[in-house]
Amino acid sequence: MYSLRVIDDSTPDSTHSPEAIDLADAYAVKTPEDSRRLYRQWAKTYNKTFIEANSYIYPRAIVELFATHVPKLPALKVVDVGCGTGAVGSYLSSLRPECAIDGYDISPEMLAQASLLRRSDNSAVYENLVEVDLTGQLPQQKFDAMTSSGTFTHGHLGPETLLALIDLVVQDGWFVVGVNAEHFEARGFNRAIDSAVLQGRITAPFIELVDVYGPGSPHHGDRAKVCIFRRTNGHE
Repeated sequence: MYSLRVIDDSTPDSTHSPEAIDLADAYAVKTPEDSRRLYRQWAKTYNKTFIEANSYIYPRAIVELFATHVPKLPALKVVDVGCGTGAVGSYLSSLRPECAIDGYDISPEMLAQASLLRRSDNSAVYENLVEVDLTGQLPQQKFDAMTSSGTFTHGHLGPETLLALIDLVVQDGWFVVGVNAEHFEARGFNRAIDSAVLQGRITAPFIELVDVYGPGSPHHGDRAKVCIFRRTNGHE
């Protein structure tokens, strides 16, 4: 069902079988190379052993909020940051088929999975899938809107990365970006967002608290703060 560039799961840096990788491993990553190594091993089983096994409903919550707040416009260009295997893109292409979606992720193996997702007309869910280290230089592209689910969480990226990503969106463009609720204040996302508002870079956000996992999941009770705001004319 999926294709693109895939590295063999039997690489020597594997510390677990793919079936044994879990949320604790994801939370333990510290560097971009840690992320590449983890998702190289996990990509082929991620949908089954993480999304399905844990009733991971966060991507759907992001998309439902996007559909509620972002107006329908012809050919709305959206970037899905940290797209992984494409859960957000899959929901978004179904609920808002007018959106043209690009996906950014650090793992080519996860992008390989996302590349095979199809819309109802059998076209690809994602127009472009780009391997990007969000802590480094970002592509020189502009989008009408940005989504992100599961990227800003334990062991992953901090508020400085979120601030850098603002420049990927056009003036008056939209952001629907989730941040792990515990992570939000502990890592200073609240202060960073307030600073961006004061600088005139973004509008004051509407923040919605959502469940990350459904009832019955061993991780049920984990929450995320989804920040919904628009780009203003600061730092254009």
